[in-house]
Amino acid sequence: MNNTLVNNVLTAEKAQKILREDGLEVSLDESQLILDFLRILAKIVVKHYINNHESSRSICAGKH
Repeated sequence: MNNTLVNNVLTAEKAQKILREDGLEVSLDESQLILDFLRILAKIVVKHYINNHESSRSICAGKH
């Protein structure tokens, strides 16, 4: 893993640098907005996964 994480947090500055290296120029504010959006999206996906996993677990447990 490269050094883009500090205490498991990707900073807006580092995200901006990564995006720039991939040919996408964004301001620091835009970089922060992108990170905020991705964090929200990640929370939704994890919550959805956990809820579905717990639902299927309780259904399977009831069948035994």
